[in-house]
Amino acid sequence: MPGDFDTVKERVDIVQLIGERVPLKKAGRSYVGLCPFHSEKTPSFHVDPDRRTYHCFGCSEQGDVFTWLEKQDGLTPAEALRTLAERAGVELTSRRAPEEQEREKRLLAANDTAHFYFRQALRGTAAGKAVAAYIGGRGIQPETVERFGLGYAPDQFDGLLSYLRKKGFSEEEAVAAGLVGAGERGPYDRFRDRLMVPIKDGRGRIVAFGGRAMRPDQPGKYVNSPQTALFNKSATLYGLDVARAAIRKERTAVIVEGYFDAIAMHQAGFTNTVASMGTALTEDQYHVLDAVRIERAVVAFDGDAAGQRSAEARGSELARQVQRAGSRAGRGAVAARTGVAVYVTVLPNDTDPDDLARRDPDRMRGLLGEAKPVLEFVIDRIASRSDLGGPEGRRRFLAEALPLVGDEPDPLTRELYVGTLSRLTGVEQESLRREAAAAPSRPTRTTQDTGGRGAKPADWPPDVRTKQTASLERYVMALLTRFPEEAARADLAPTDLDDPDLRALLIELRSGKHS
Repeated sequence: MPGDFDTVKERVDIVQLIGERVPLKKAGRSYVGLCPFHSEKTPSFHVDPDRRTYHCFGCSEQGDVFTWLEKQDGLTPAEALRTLAERAGVELTSRRAPEEQEREKRLLAANDTAHFYFRQALRGTAAGKAVAAYIGGRGIQPETVERFGLGYAPDQFDGLLSYLRKKGFSEEEAVAAGLVGAGERGPYDRFRDRLMVPIKDGRGRIVAFGGRAMRPDQPGKYVNSPQTALFNKSATLYGLDVARAAIRKERTAVIVEGYFDAIAMHQAGFTNTVASMGTALTEDQYHVLDAVRIERAVVAFDGDAAGQRSAEARGSELARQVQRAGSRAGRGAVAARTGVAVYVTVLPNDTDPDDLARRDPDRMRGLLGEAKPVLEFVIDRIASRSDLGGPEGRRRFLAEALPLVGDEPDPLTRELYVGTLSRLTGVEQESLRREAAAAPSRPTRTTQDTGGRGAKPADWPPDVRTKQTASLERYVMALLTRFPEEAARADLAPTDLDDPDLRALLIELRSGKHS
């Protein structure tokens, strides 16, 4: 691997690489231009082709072809190496077997071929032109369609499969790429009569697709590719390939749920937006952002009825994910190691990022600026529905809030929230510290593929949430729904429930809004 860096560095022309973004003029043995890292009027940015380095005498930024891509595009060192190796035509040393590498290339090629098929169908068929009109009706501009590579999957049983076969791909490869499924009638196109969205990894390679139904009778409004050798939904952030530079520049990432939310946000100027594709933010996705070396991530929850009801439950789960990531970092909170902090904002009633970004971008900008740290957000939500005027209400509040505070891995942050709980309840901080340390920790769950934005979370994996537990939770909540007056008296906290939908229902019952 060290040899790979040397080979790539020798093969890549640093003057040509940097000159693609910075106008350079030859000055002696070097090339000079205005520094891209700070504002200046007199050129002080020098590129040395012999040493294969750059240096700014104004701001002291310096590096080579690898650090150039890392700083300009927000790439990790490994990503910069792979990107430059592809540019230079260098075959990198790999511990993977040659057949595994070839397999990956074939699946990527199958996805690229499918993408071409979808793009042609959008442009060149009657049904595709109707979908293009639908896209325009959503306010998505033609240049945005091109930038994000939107397409259309025709309403054919095996049209894509036939096309892939003509291009030299086998049925097995089409299935392995997640493009084709196996049914009683034989292999079939997984995506039919759907507006298609290519999902790319951080290097800009198409690893999966998302499809939006074009008819109300289609099963699943949004369908994503299944997990494949290329695609792990819980570790993928839609739009990162086009958002990475802005995220790195602003040191902030905005996370929305759906791909069309992200697309609308980009079109409205929020180019540091990515989509989690139906989840709040998983631990793996958090680490993907961590690798970009940012300071802040703002998660925007929908303002529709379902989003408002589940905001607390999802915020609580998000806090668990962040805390778990922090615990694994080895130095308390991830923030202590990287400076990354997760914030939450909830959009106004009956709005989502797609709508608000187009209609009122200034309001969206204000809401993002007013976002709260995720743990503060959850504690505020719990407090807002708790009766803090009486001892029983304060006890219930602490029963829900203390485990969250106790699980916070950063000692300083934990102490700050102990102080918050003390001010809200009047309980001495020392007592709260002891209780927080003794509070039982709840496992962090991982979600399965929901098929798209706004879908309800699937059952948690069997090792965390058994069928018996799920059945018991549903039975208890059915009783409380039948007798809502008992909800306020039941010795049951939302955090006692594994299912976020049931947790949201319990919160709703206690608020008196359920009818």
